[in-house]
Amino acid sequence: MRILWVCNIMLPEIARAHNRAIPAVGGWMSGLLHALAGSGQVELGVCFPTCERGESISGKTEIVIRAALPENTDVSAACDLSGAALVAAPASSMELSYYSFYQKRLVMEKYDSDVEEQIREIIRKFKPDVLHIFGTEYLHSLAAVKAFRHPNRTVIGIQGMVSVYARHFMAGVPGWVRRGCTFRDIVKRDNLYRQQKSFVRRGEYERSAIRQASHVLGRTDWDRACTEEIHPDVNYHFCNEILRDSFYQARWNKEGCEPYSIFVSQGSYPIKGFHYMLEAMPEILAHYPAAKVYVAGGDITKRSWKDWLRQSSYGRYIEKMIEKLGLRERVIFTGFLSEEEVLQRYLRANVFVSPSSIENSPNSVGEAMLLGMPVVSSDVGGVKNLLTHGEEGYLYPCDAPYLLAWYVKQIFADPARAKRLGEAAAVRAAGTYDRAKNAAAMLAVYQEILEGADETVSD
Repeated sequence: MRILWVCNIMLPEIARAHNRAIPAVGGWMSGLLHALAGSGQVELGVCFPTCERGESISGKTEIVIRAALPENTDVSAACDLSGAALVAAPASSMELSYYSFYQKRLVMEKYDSDVEEQIREIIRKFKPDVLHIFGTEYLHSLAAVKAFRHPNRTVIGIQGMVSVYARHFMAGVPGWVRRGCTFRDIVKRDNLYRQQKSFVRRGEYERSAIRQASHVLGRTDWDRACTEEIHPDVNYHFCNEILRDSFYQARWNKEGCEPYSIFVSQGSYPIKGFHYMLEAMPEILAHYPAAKVYVAGGDITKRSWKDWLRQSSYGRYIEKMIEKLGLRERVIFTGFLSEEEVLQRYLRANVFVSPSSIENSPNSVGEAMLLGMPVVSSDVGGVKNLLTHGEEGYLYPCDAPYLLAWYVKQIFADPARAKRLGEAAAVRAAGTYDRAKNAAAMLAVYQEILEGADETVSD
């Protein structure tokens, strides 16, 4: 089978071949790439956007298979495997074809037919049997559907959904912040209200892409409900993801963590709910004065004049909350982290918290569970498909920071209970993110699409 992927980023394997910076996101795609390459059943091609005019990146690179698989396992027959001990897979390799296409900006709100024509040319060169589009958040997803013109051989993998996220974008954010503008917002014409409108406009292209494809790939009740609302007759295929390689190799333990420390993986814009985390902190600190929250990413509250010029409305709001609540010494922005640095930050934390106002199946929660960490997460989107409340972690309503605080205190107060939750989470996640099983499921989806496809060409 010849499978062409349409991705939002240059995959690390391609970036290394061109001495480019390794993307800090999209690790699940690399995990799936290596697992599928080890099957020997697919020829893979990848195309991705570049925002540098005149830049054309194409070629082939050898993928050395490094993913771990159950010993003596045939990936194509591994659907019934779960929880097997992992060992290093025999060394093998696969040739990966890759192509870039120029897109003025990754986030675009007006359809660009030139992107469609560039992807059509890539399709002519690679001649895929199946087109697999990763995500619907960007305009090139619709361009790819239109360029291929074979809906019965097109599958869209659901990541987040901007058309739905738009409804939750401002959750818990006061009106004065929604309407506010910083110097940066004025220059970029990009305050919170404008960002939400961008989600709405991009959501129209997202909905069009889903309506024009015959197949979607998902993993939660949430993404199935959302896609079937858009396209009631769509063929929904279930397949869990494969996480970043290093998270399969490590295990959290209480003795190795910083007591009373909280890790949050993102906090730069409202959907990630960092304002709710801050609201919970005074109650946590009242009982555990040494508590700290670490958040991955750049410091959106820095105070130099250059930082002030670059600060967004949401960053200004977070800064004011930190000052008002007296949290300046309790909140630490880690800066942008590599995969290994992120892993170490998880392992050093006492608890992982996901306070988002909306998610599908957040890989950050999955990574924490796979490591065997105690997890507290807002009960939004598809999170309930990842863990059971009270058994593998704690869930709470996203707009109830007092409950977030209470569950964090439960973790701090009862280390034995926290350990049991983490151990149960690791067992659950080992099944959810089983590499061999998920690679086999993905192969089965491709095969099912091919067997059921006809030669219908869309208008």
